[in-house]
Amino acid sequence: MRLVKSVTVSLSALILALTPLVPASADQPAPAFEPVPPAPGQVSPATEEAANEINALAEASPEKYTGVRVTGPDAVTVVLPSGPDFEQRSLVVQGTQKRAAGTRPVSIKVEEGGRSLADAQRTKAEIGKLIRAGTYQDKAIGVGIDPARGIAVAYATSDSDAARIDLKRRFGDSVVFRLAGGMKLAERDRSRDSAPHYAGAGYRLWNAPHTGEAGLCSTSFPVVKDGIRHMLTAGHCLPGATSYPRAWAATFTTATPPSTSYYFGAKVTTTVGGDLDAYTDGSQDTYGDFALLQGSTYVNAVYNCANLSGSCSSLLVGAVSWSTPANGTSVCTSGRTTGQICRHIVTDASWEGYVGGLYMTQLALIQSDQDNDGQYDCTTIKPGDSGGAVYQGMSDSTMVRAMGIINGYGTCLSLYSKLAGVKAWDSSISMPLN
Repeated sequence: MRLVKSVTVSLSALILALTPLVPASADQPAPAFEPVPPAPGQVSPATEEAANEINALAEASPEKYTGVRVTGPDAVTVVLPSGPDFEQRSLVVQGTQKRAAGTRPVSIKVEEGGRSLADAQRTKAEIGKLIRAGTYQDKAIGVGIDPARGIAVAYATSDSDAARIDLKRRFGDSVVFRLAGGMKLAERDRSRDSAPHYAGAGYRLWNAPHTGEAGLCSTSFPVVKDGIRHMLTAGHCLPGATSYPRAWAATFTTATPPSTSYYFGAKVTTTVGGDLDAYTDGSQDTYGDFALLQGSTYVNAVYNCANLSGSCSSLLVGAVSWSTPANGTSVCTSGRTTGQICRHIVTDASWEGYVGGLYMTQLALIQSDQDNDGQYDCTTIKPGDSGGAVYQGMSDSTMVRAMGIINGYGTCLSLYSKLAGVKAWDSSISMPLN
């Protein structure tokens, strides 16, 4: 995959990039790819909430935790690095189990590990610098974290032997590898949503005089910034220099503007630079892939039907997660092209790397297990879903929790931009809840 970069690489990254890459040889076999941990089955909302609560503790104190992962429908495993206060930290974790107890109890197992989450974060950051500096060309495309071992996970192509050998030489047992192809943006390609607009609706991009259009995307959740309600979508749908900054309901294709009730608004900010034909770096490498629309009315509800046209049911949004989810939790997606898809399992909640030629952070990698057999299938989001809603169920409620914004996809996997990136961009942003 070719890189489309317009910013100066940091000095430290240049130093890393200039270190020669050792070619693969018969005497130096490349490290093998590891499989993704098996899917945990149909996980209860109470289990997901317990895992996410503990994961928030880990994110806040990464030196004291190794990681959190859902290991079964009602089971969470928490790994803590060894130390004199291990028992005290274990008691804090077990307190979550008591709070999660209900009609379907949650089992929380605490294990002792060697590395901390902070160790994994440091390794991940160094590998990210190498990838961004072009050290491995397009052979190593992204990096995440394995919360079971406190190590980095490098995502590489099948012909990446030299890259894997070099990464193993640099980082030893602190890195493992998973096979991945190039990531694509799920751009441009339900459809008749009128104001107030819902999450999961499709919109078509138009120029200001409504005489030319380009591409289809989807909506995520409303947020409030500076007292004004906006609608979230993907930044790559509305890059900074685009001449198509306005969004209208996707079903309308003529240059005659429809009723203004079908108007979604115009771009007011975006993290992606350039235009739809040539993206350039904005701040997507710091805050993730999102944009804000303004100019219409928006309600915090998400379409949850499978059909792409005609009458569609919806769910109210009653909570929001501004943090990183736990591996093994599940999410649903709702977009213009694929409708609602659930049973997406978070397999790497800390993924970052190249997507559509841009280096992006604040992403989570998800894989589908539609029949709950513990084996991942190839159900993914599709072009036109970009900007759509990512959410999960809540225990003891018919409402859902907002989690993120649909970003892109690869072979048998999808990506979404976490709301943590939006909050990092502006800590005063809030979400109106039902």
